[in-house]
Amino acid sequence: MEAVYAVTHEGALHIDDILTRRTHLSIETPDQGLSAAIEVAQIMGAELGWSIERTELELDHYRKRVAAERAAHKVPDDSGAQAERNRVRDIRLTKV
Repeated sequence: MEAVYAVTHEGALHIDDILTRRTHLSIETPDQGLSAAIEVAQIMGAELGWSIERTELELDHYRKRVAAERAAHKVPDDSGAQAERNRVRDIRLTKV
């Protein structure tokens, strides 16, 4: 699976990275990759040794990011859209 390769060969560390940048599911599927997020989290967690808490943190972050992106699409200008996206802190800045 692409998620395993992304973790083992490309240094992917977050669900968002795989679903957005590596597979593009966040932009190419109607649900923005939400239906794949749990399976990707399980695969990544097994490869990276995530705890249940870490897995839930990753899933929660991805769901919030998708919600922020959807909210950004409803805003009429770029600065407002970016403000919506910025409501979700970058998970790379979260200490786990």
